[in-house]
Amino acid sequence: MSENQCPLCQGENACNVEDAQNCWCMTVKIPQHVRELVPEGLKNTSCICAACVEKYRVIAE
Repeated sequence: MSENQCPLCQGENACNVEDAQNCWCMTVKIPQHVRELVPEGLKNTSCICAACVEKYRVIAE
């Protein structure tokens, strides 16, 4: 898996790992329950994509 893939859906995540402070994920709150969905071996390797953040945020509400 590359840093450009979402660890949940393996789709494009628009991750900017080289410049993490300017990555889109720094401007959005990713709920803890969504982060916990990432498989153990893939945690902290790339961004969860915006589509998955929204999808799983809605499911938990």
